[in-house]
Amino acid sequence: MSWFMNFIHTPRLYVVDDLSVNHTITLSDDATHYLKNVLRLKDGEIVRVFNGRSDEFAAAWASTGKKTSALTITAVTKTLKAPLRSAHLFFPLIKKDRMDWLIEKAVELGVTDLHPILTDHATVRDIRTDRVQKQVIEAAEQCERLTIPVIHKLTPMKTAIEGAIKIINIIAAVERTDATPLKDMNIKGDANGFLFGPEGGFSESEKQWLQTQNLHIVNLGDNILRAETAGLVGLIKIII
Repeated sequence: MSWFMNFIHTPRLYVVDDLSVNHTITLSDDATHYLKNVLRLKDGEIVRVFNGRSDEFAAAWASTGKKTSALTITAVTKTLKAPLRSAHLFFPLIKKDRMDWLIEKAVELGVTDLHPILTDHATVRDIRTDRVQKQVIEAAEQCERLTIPVIHKLTPMKTAIEGAIKIINIIAAVERTDATPLKDMNIKGDANGFLFGPEGGFSESEKQWLQTQNLHIVNLGDNILRAETAGLVGLIKIII
């Protein structure tokens, strides 16, 4: 038990390389800096490594130069299992700190696809996909999930929904409606999505358009939730 408790607190690192036992991979400058200068690892110390496509492995770290290092894979530590459901989150662009929190928690909960969308009332009109990718990887490293969510291109809401609705079941939370409460819905199927509005909600034209689509309109209760809170409430429902 003491060995196991020590092992789960070893560093965990995402890499892009294919992984297999006895295979050696060369680490990037950033990864080398983190392990060598931040964590101050010594040669032979163990790192857990995953690539988002296969199992997690234990690997022995070794410095190979001033700015270079390598990992030699020694054993499988966790087996990749297919998710029971794919969970798509269609989220509007909101303020940076709140969006950061939303993305981090969505990864922890098990979101499989992140769809940033443009809505009429959005105060933010752009998103740095490279920055979001880094956030997603860091969250996956910390919460010990083996897969990396797909980050889709920023798309106008109508375009995103029209494309996705053909292949997944989408639930849309629309504030101040008499729609079915989300808590009363029985979510079925293996591919589900949740859509919610920005601060200030959907515009009237967006609400009217959503009513014409083949999706499920719901409300989230009497209280008006912050956008990031609404997103997590819906995500939990379609995952669980």
